[in-house]
Amino acid sequence: MQYRHKLLVASVGLAAALTPGLAQARLDACGGVFLSGDASCEFRRERDCETHCETTSVETACVATLQSSCESDCSASAESECTETCTPSCTEQCTTVEKQSSRGLCRSDCAQDCSAKCQGQGGHCEACCQQNCNVRCDDHCRDDDTEEVCETKCTPVCTDSCVAKASSQCQIDCQTTQFESCQTTTVQTCQTDCQDKGGAIFCDGQFLNVTSLKDCAAQLAAELDIHVDVNLDVDVDVDSDADVTVTHDGKKHEAKCSVAAPGAAGPGLAFVGLVVTAAFGISLRRRHR
Repeated sequence: MQYRHKLLVASVGLAAALTPGLAQARLDACGGVFLSGDASCEFRRERDCETHCETTSVETACVATLQSSCESDCSASAESECTETCTPSCTEQCTTVEKQSSRGLCRSDCAQDCSAKCQGQGGHCEACCQQNCNVRCDDHCRDDDTEEVCETKCTPVCTDSCVAKASSQCQIDCQTTQFESCQTTTVQTCQTDCQDKGGAIFCDGQFLNVTSLKDCAAQLAAELDIHVDVNLDVDVDVDSDADVTVTHDGKKHEAKCSVAAPGAAGPGLAFVGLVVTAAFGISLRRRHR
């Protein structure tokens, strides 16, 4: 079951990298993870949050953390042979796929190398390799150069992609030796965040290891137009079909809620909507945290 989950996470990342026009961003405020514009993100409050702090839900956070820690031992230069091979294939893809950016071209080329390199090695291999691709393809490539000629775009594409390919096996080996320990530590971090911060942000079922919930939510909105309501003023300690609203006078009032299914306001964007109808006359005693 855990292996299938890892494979799914890696496959989703690979599909995103190979899909032209799908927005993808590195979110430093969200633990350095890469997410695409169709990610489904939500803020889970303390009680629900703790039940989701499992090893399978911290894989994305660990891959991002370990890629950074393994960087000093895995820095590598682009190989001239790789660059020579990459350039014609990059130009061909650029001319046949309309309006691809250099960053998109780089990730696509690098993702294909990961798929070949990790064949038969399981989902964790591809997740490590893909994170390395994403980081490297941010070095010189951009998302705003879709209109530039292909020959111009493919110079930084092949530089970044070849550096990623040269360092990928080292990253895979380094992360594999530390992955289990990282999972244990990150699960504990997840549990602590649930208790101390009142909850945590999860995207596609994956815990985001963040310093500031609001900063992460702000970057999700700015970079990918994904909106997560991190409302720590609302305290849920009532029946499952009710919520609690804190008014300006400091009193709490129960309000019945219905949760709408996640929907998209644009292509590939997921949201969770809450429709609240006030029910007056029920007082709840203040719960001190």
